[in-house]
Amino acid sequence: MHEIIGRSSGFPAADETRSAGSGAAPLRAVPVTADEGTGRKTIRLPRSIEPCEVVAALLDNVAGSGDAVSAHLWLHDPSSDTLRLIHAEGPSQPHSTPVPVRGTILGAAITQGVAQIGTIRDARGADPRASLWRYALPLVAGETRGAAAIDFRSGGRPDLSQLKVVGGAMRGSLAGALALQVARTETRAVRALIDTSRDLARSFDADQVVATALERAIAMASAQTGSIMLLDENDALTIAASRGLPADVVTQTVVRQGEGIAGWVVATRQPVVVEDIAEPTRTSLRRHGVRSAVSVPVADDDGVLGVLNVGSRVFQARLSQSKLDALEALGRAAAVALRNARAVTAVRDVYFETLKTLAIALEMKDPYSNRATERVLDFSIAIGESMGLGAEDLEALRIAATLHDIGMAAAGDVVAVGNRQLSTVEWGMLKMHPLVAADIIERAPALAAAVPIVYHHHERYDGGGYVAGLAGDSIPLGARILAVADAYVAMRSDRPHRRAKSQAQSVAELADLAGAQFDPAVVKAFIGVLATGTGPEPHTSGT
Repeated sequence: MHEIIGRSSGFPAADETRSAGSGAAPLRAVPVTADEGTGRKTIRLPRSIEPCEVVAALLDNVAGSGDAVSAHLWLHDPSSDTLRLIHAEGPSQPHSTPVPVRGTILGAAITQGVAQIGTIRDARGADPRASLWRYALPLVAGETRGAAAIDFRSGGRPDLSQLKVVGGAMRGSLAGALALQVARTETRAVRALIDTSRDLARSFDADQVVATALERAIAMASAQTGSIMLLDENDALTIAASRGLPADVVTQTVVRQGEGIAGWVVATRQPVVVEDIAEPTRTSLRRHGVRSAVSVPVADDDGVLGVLNVGSRVFQARLSQSKLDALEALGRAAAVALRNARAVTAVRDVYFETLKTLAIALEMKDPYSNRATERVLDFSIAIGESMGLGAEDLEALRIAATLHDIGMAAAGDVVAVGNRQLSTVEWGMLKMHPLVAADIIERAPALAAAVPIVYHHHERYDGGGYVAGLAGDSIPLGARILAVADAYVAMRSDRPHRRAKSQAQSVAELADLAGAQFDPAVVKAFIGVLATGTGPEPHTSGT
């Protein structure tokens, strides 16, 4: 009989799998009959059903039955009709690659429901003592099936009397260990899915939804590559997010519905599992080193949005049914979250444009505004970029800079007051405008990141500002940036009581107030923006 030796350090491991076309004869398992062996033996039962402890006890209990080199526990995966290694003990452990049910000793034990024994090492032309025997015991735990096995190095058939006694005594513990493993795997999958669904539901950004879904899917499947493909306006699939794929593949891939695996998944809304990508001719997947792949639809009750793909460079991948179920559920959660994010984005855009129109209308009431909002926005973004703000923070700053003065509507005609001192009531109304603006913006959840910036943009670095009297770094950075940009634009604009200040005068005033009214780091960044000409106003020497 033949075998394929698994890859491991130390004593070579035994394996029942073989590559296609090897010419090896099929393995033959011999059933163990009921009348084989009646020996008695003291059995050491494990203290728990932890797989590691149960398998260790199994190996210890068969020590007197021959030269046992390993004991191992396997779980049957119906989706791929393979056995997955749960745990192994001993100096010659089997390889962790899933073992097919058909044509193996482990598989025969499961399909026939009785213990099997057979050799798994080719002893022809070798020392007979080097032969490796495998004794496999079928296990059932509810709807879960599996097998426990013991490998012996022996010149002849091992003594089955002790094996039957040990197997009978430990069958309950072994089945319990199998059930515990399944329960833990399913619990982890459910917990990961709940956490992922919660995180997806909290995101109002479509790109973030896609990135999070892909990251969690790769983790769930223990995969090395992955992608999420979404339908575009032409109903073609393009890659929206990926990991482990070449850049040219990401940018150039376009798949029509019904074409290839991804196209078929979209057309049928059914998942596809491929675990036999072993032939070099199948370059469409093998060119990226992928040997096992799963594609599930990104779809909900309202329709299909795309496909989630994960790939493994291991043959075969350890993709159990619970993992496949979790990936399908993740695809549904991603579809719901993505559709919600798109809806929120559409509402946000409409709401933002409405508020922007209001801000422009208020600005037009001030004949001295000189497109102040647009200039404050440009300066704010230029400062933010120079200080290394990320995309999300820059977007929040953009919204805040555009809408920071919409609360002026509550101040009535205060904005039109000429060259006179404001009354106590007028000053109080003016100081309320950040609060009013923040309250208006807060009504759109997708604009929420801009609320702290708007609310605090009149704080002073020394703590003497309003609305909350914050100081230093406790003031949001976006608010500190907006304060500098807003003050500079105001100084550079004509007012009823004064002419616009020159650039040099305005910069000098900002520098004088750094550390008191303004954040010194922001002022320094702003002066750098002017010096390099990256902002909306080039550097000048006088005006």
